[in-house]
Amino acid sequence: MRRLSWLLLLCGSVPCDAQTPCSRAALADVAARIRGIQEELRHIQVDGIGTRVPQAARDRLTQLKSALSCGADAALAHAGPSVDPLELQNRLMEVLGANPSGTGENGVATNERPLAGPGAAPGPYGLDLSVRVSRPSNGNALLVIDFSFDIECSNDHVLLVYALRNGAWWRLIRWQAPALNEISDAFGDFFVWTILTGSRVGDFSPRIVVAHGTPWCTSRFSGFRIDVLSAGSDADSAKVVWHTERGYSRGDFIPTLRSWGSVFELRVNESAFDIDEFERRVIYRYRVDTDQGVRRLEPLAIHARGFVEEWLTAPWSEAVSFSAEEAAPDLKAVHDAFVKPDDLDREFVTHHHGPVRACSAPGTFQVQVNSTLNKIVPGKPGGESRPLPPHFFRVREIKDGYVMASAQTEPDPTCKSADLMPESGN
Repeated sequence: MRRLSWLLLLCGSVPCDAQTPCSRAALADVAARIRGIQEELRHIQVDGIGTRVPQAARDRLTQLKSALSCGADAALAHAGPSVDPLELQNRLMEVLGANPSGTGENGVATNERPLAGPGAAPGPYGLDLSVRVSRPSNGNALLVIDFSFDIECSNDHVLLVYALRNGAWWRLIRWQAPALNEISDAFGDFFVWTILTGSRVGDFSPRIVVAHGTPWCTSRFSGFRIDVLSAGSDADSAKVVWHTERGYSRGDFIPTLRSWGSVFELRVNESAFDIDEFERRVIYRYRVDTDQGVRRLEPLAIHARGFVEEWLTAPWSEAVSFSAEEAAPDLKAVHDAFVKPDDLDREFVTHHHGPVRACSAPGTFQVQVNSTLNKIVPGKPGGESRPLPPHFFRVREIKDGYVMASAQTEPDPTCKSADLMPESGN
């Protein structure tokens, strides 16, 4: 009876985005369309080997995203200013046949899928539809709806942000991946978002931070993206204020995203320099300034060794901010030349962590990195290798992190303590 009353409430014509194939539809009609698209997707065969999304699946997924967006618009057309997010979520789940996404307050969504096997089989595209509706605690005039559904080896998401204007909910942002050519084009693996409290909710221009992985079927390591968004010229054209892409490990650690004021922080695992350690923890903390753009802040990692690895890995435009000003020219030369063989087709560099020692100057540490140049030699298994001069990175501890003071190929005689990290960890 409750479901019937909900459907009757939304049976009137509801204007959705004119670009969608359901420009005027009731939620019940949209739900029927979504089920039809899912049924078509269910019968699309996948070979379980390739990385490309079948053309038929790509087209239907684009239609599915538009239908989900239209359904959310229809649901909110009759919702009052004080709509309860959980009640709205439950009603959408009931009408659309969806599940709760299991995401956290700030949209933490992760999804693990078994690796695809060989042989053609019905594809997973569009199945296991999930939805989460939330009203961020730092943006009471905003409502966020996150839809997710299966793709091969992972999932994809549609994020919808609504603002309250004159007592009605208006969609500000629809954020989703373009039509999927490759599995890695999807907004999946993990999908997290947060709203900055410095956002200008009054004029409907909030700043929204979205981070997501790039799904893959075979490798543990992949890439992720961070986008800072604001409302664009229309609800389907979000403005990307800032964007970056980095690498991460698709292991057991669940990425986390939080924000306070104009600062946001994402924590992920990345591949470690030391081939015996595999992973390291990286902290991506940024401040979104109106005048100065987006700036990275300390900390970069959870210890001095992790700081050195991230300092070397980050682009110099970021690393220079965490370098001693007087040593910046010399440090840039080390940063630019590190781990870059002359012939990338035949040579590669591997690294092993050396000792981390405290120096006589308080709060100063020396981090040793040992490197080996490896050459691929046809007809010679294992190729050839030779040690490179080790690097001794001297870092100073500061509030929330470290500053790179120097990078030498000889140890500092003032750094003589026992190894502080004989068995390093993440």
